[in-house]
Amino acid sequence: MSRVILIAWDGADWRILDPLLEQGALPNLQALLERGQRDILRSTIPTHSWSAWPSFLTGVDPVDHGVYDILETVPGTHKQYPVTYKSIKTRTFLDDLTAADKRVLMLDVPLTFPPPKINGTLIAGGVLPKHRAFTAPDDLTADLVKARLEWPINGMSWTTYRNKPDAYLDEAYEVTEKRIKVSEHLMDSTEWDLMASVWVSIDRTQHALSNYVAPDHPDYLANKDTRIGRKTADIFRQADEALGSFVSRTRPDDLILFISDHGFQSCTRTVNMDRLLKQFGYLDFSASSAVFGPMQWGPMRKVARKVYDTLGLHGKVALPQSVSWSKTKAYTTIRSTGEGVSVNLAGREIDGIVDPGDYEKVRDELLDRLGSFVDPKTGKTPVKEIYKREEIFKGRFADTAPDILMVPNEGYSLTHAKTALEDADWVSGDHRIEGTIVAVGPDVKPFESPPALIDIAPTLVAALGAPTAVQPTGRVLHEIVGSSAELVSREASASSIPGMGANEAEVTDTEADEMEEHLRGLGYIE
Repeated sequence: MSRVILIAWDGADWRILDPLLEQGALPNLQALLERGQRDILRSTIPTHSWSAWPSFLTGVDPVDHGVYDILETVPGTHKQYPVTYKSIKTRTFLDDLTAADKRVLMLDVPLTFPPPKINGTLIAGGVLPKHRAFTAPDDLTADLVKARLEWPINGMSWTTYRNKPDAYLDEAYEVTEKRIKVSEHLMDSTEWDLMASVWVSIDRTQHALSNYVAPDHPDYLANKDTRIGRKTADIFRQADEALGSFVSRTRPDDLILFISDHGFQSCTRTVNMDRLLKQFGYLDFSASSAVFGPMQWGPMRKVARKVYDTLGLHGKVALPQSVSWSKTKAYTTIRSTGEGVSVNLAGREIDGIVDPGDYEKVRDELLDRLGSFVDPKTGKTPVKEIYKREEIFKGRFADTAPDILMVPNEGYSLTHAKTALEDADWVSGDHRIEGTIVAVGPDVKPFESPPALIDIAPTLVAALGAPTAVQPTGRVLHEIVGSSAELVSREASASSIPGMGANEAEVTDTEADEMEEHLRGLGYIE
């Protein structure tokens, strides 16, 4: 049976790739396009990676795997921990492939920490604590050291390099280069039926430097041929060279997939959703926010972190909550992208104040205020589309979804601001729902209907002929695997579901603080 190789450029968007292709900067991607079929791959709502990659792994939307944001709240408290593989509340295709004795090589797919047990080799992706095993098998890192190789974890925290593009690009290139060498080594030294790897330098670079590579940014024409513009494009060239190296290791009958988990759009204006809610009169900050708020970001946070480290206060002393819950009717529930807002509902939230009888009234008011709000500088609405959660989500975990979902307008990010609404500073790009897909293989034909990220899991399982206990809402992409490929059901115990029975945080308080620091560096937490 043929193998599958899946190469994902996190955040890749045809609006950015096409000009680079026209310039001849991506010859290996161009070669794939000449051999196969391309389309737009629809992502999830919300569009951030911590919701999208679980959908890739499971074949279901966030409403059926339960991961809506980068942090999850401990029931009955305001305490939050970074999400992990154990936060996914449904079965992943890794379980199916392992049960079918299919060999997997999986590299840097976000939300695969802690590493699940698989038949093969896995290097966890996403935000990782420093002193925990992040590979399967556990001794893989030692084997890499013997081979004089290193897989750097984390890194490319683009917000920590604010307005220092050279330093950021140098780190992104160096980290990626080391990961490419490990990937090539593992492709050559292990047996695999599926090789899947994610390359995050594309996403990180587009967040900070879209104004150098994205034609929809107003500064693109002035920037693209500058020294920094050429250096930014080198990140894409590096990924393309790796793509060519990986594809050169395939067989004629292998299925090759190139995808992204979401796309990107440029932004020149940014929103801080909590501060916008305060401006509208729905949220109030506590008195301690003025004192402790600066400790959440910038130079003061570095000082506070050193004090915590020195005194050993992690997990023992928490900074006071910045939100005054007794005066707050609504708050941001998707902090990473600002795409979700919820009512502070009495009986549902630990400090809820909105009477259930007033829920619809308050939510309708919010829908109107958020959807009709006009940026006085541009005359545009920052929110392009706005929905009640039941208009988007109908599934097992709909009750934990945000009450309101939003899609940002072109030119806007619904996060990354310090005030309610301001000019974009270092950030120049953020996510949009239209990702990318290219398919090359013996059975590939033009797509008959638009593919989606949730279609990838059932397609991989069908391509490899593995019986499945996954219950996807996505479809098998017969345009990729042929009309005869079908899903065959199998029975499996609930114990193989990552989030089944997970009542405690998968990371310690110290590890959570460390992971949150990197999430802040990636712009997911202000």
